Amino acid sequence: MIRLLIGLIAAALLIFGASFYFLQIEVNELVVGLCIRVGALLAVMCLAFPQLMVLKNKLPAILVIGSMTCLIIIAARPNLGRVVITLATVAFTLGGILKWLSKINKPPPTRPSRPG
Repeated sequence: MIRLLIGLIAAALLIFGASFYFLQIEVNELVVGLCIRVGALLAVMCLAFPQLMVLKNKLPAILVIGSMTCLIIIAARPNLGRVVITLATVAFTLGGILKWLSKINKPPPTRPSRPG
């Protein structure tokens, strides 16, 4: 169901972008580029959806969702690419370090004492 929805949104964005471009409709160039870029990215995500679900099962969900969000932002605004990649790298690195530190600070589990 989700794959179908992503595919329909991708097709709609690509059709809108192409129609705006070829029919010379008075729309800002940003809208045309945005529709085509995000539509193409969503089309690729639709085609790779089974592999993305396998990836989601192997990696933390926040990592997969964050990566997809970064890709959509970069597709919409390529000039923000360096900023988005830098912020995402810092956020994921800090998240990994904090998770590692939280595992270190936990005391080892104690075994229950045997009665008798």
